[in-house]
Amino acid sequence: MSTELSAMQGLKFLVYLNDIIMFGETLKMDNDKLREVFAGLRMHNLKLQPNKCESLRKEVTYLSHKLTTQGLLPDSDKVMAVKEFPTPNNTR
Repeated sequence: MSTELSAMQGLKFLVYLNDIIMFGETLKMDNDKLREVFAGLRMHNLKLQPNKCESLRKEVTYLSHKLTTQGLLPDSDKVMAVKEFPTPNNTR
C-alpha cells in the first residue's frame, strides 16, 4: 500500500504496512485528503475494512506512541512498564 500511495505519503498522510493515518487542521482539510486517499486506493483497486476505520480522532496510539494535537508523545503505558521494570539481581 505504501508504494501505491507514495506520491501523497508524508504530506497528506502516513502509511505503515497496511495502516493509513491522516491528519489535518480543519474538517475541510480532512475531507479533501480523504477524497484523495480514496481516489488513490480506488485507482490501485485497494479496499478498506470499515470495521477498522476511525475518523475525527484527536489522539491516536500507534507503534507505542501517541499522536496528538500537541505532537508526538510516548505511550504512557509503555513508560510505566519501563519505570516499574524490576532491577536485575544477578549478572545473568
